[in-house]
Amino acid sequence: MSTSSHISVEDFYAFHTIDRELFARLVIDLRRDPGYSMLSLALFLWFNNIGFPDVVVKLRSLPDAVVDVVGEETTIILKYLETGTLPPSAQPNALENLIPTIRGLMDSRLTFQFQQEQRIRVLNGVSQFMEDVCSRAFVDIVQRLAVIREREAASTSVGHQPFVMPTNFGVRPPVVPPMAPAIPPRYVVLQDLIAPQMGTTPMNESLAAQQERTMFMTFSRGYPVSEAEVRDYFTRNYGDCIDSFHMEEVEATQQALYARVVYHTPAMVTAILAGRESVRFVINGKHVRVRRWVSQNRT
Repeated sequence: MSTSSHISVEDFYAFHTIDRELFARLVIDLRRDPGYSMLSLALFLWFNNIGFPDVVVKLRSLPDAVVDVVGEETTIILKYLETGTLPPSAQPNALENLIPTIRGLMDSRLTFQFQQEQRIRVLNGVSQFMEDVCSRAFVDIVQRLAVIREREAASTSVGHQPFVMPTNFGVRPPVVPPMAPAIPPRYVVLQDLIAPQMGTTPMNESLAAQQERTMFMTFSRGYPVSEAEVRDYFTRNYGDCIDSFHMEEVEATQQALYARVVYHTPAMVTAILAGRESVRFVINGKHVRVRRWVSQNRT
């Protein structure tokens, strides 16, 4: 009998808390372009997925001035990926000088030579993370931004500016209406994709207590991971530690991208993370990422 259940929108947002925080800083606090900001997050996530340092985590503790500079440098990269051209002022023998802050955050490993040689691969990777993560994880923030902009437009002579997405990334942005309702229209779509069914909790255990022994797990598109593979991996490495496993429910021809794993004790979650916010595993050659599951309703 399957123990799978849908992953809720709340779970999905909680897993991407750090990504959501950075996106909100870029578009609301720093008033940066939402299209390029969303693509910036997709770019950072893809780079981290192939082994580059996690820029999103590093930026979390840095001041807005640094985040703003990174936004500028990332836009240069994205425009190059989009058009294949660089700013007129760029010197062919000093292209890395265009992105010094990002290179510093990535331990100087990112070069324009890599981007030139791997341009199509990077474009495809960014498009995939836009589809799998960013277009879902930032929906409510985009809607909140729409409300802010509409209020600003009402108090000035400047009209409301629509959400414009660069065209060469193969994705469509979230719809930003003139006035966003309290519940985003796409929430219904998200419910269809990752419906809010939280599973059951034992009568003698509170939801808060269960959260302490729960982790959220994501899989890379194109590399399906089964519940059996996850259970086998953790049993071999940590012993009989999994209490229940709740995989995203999808059609037979589709791939599950998320799962919620409940361990027998909170100590197992602590042991797996070992002081880190997230951990990546390779299960049968496929990348799996886990974080502590945190409900947005927690106080």
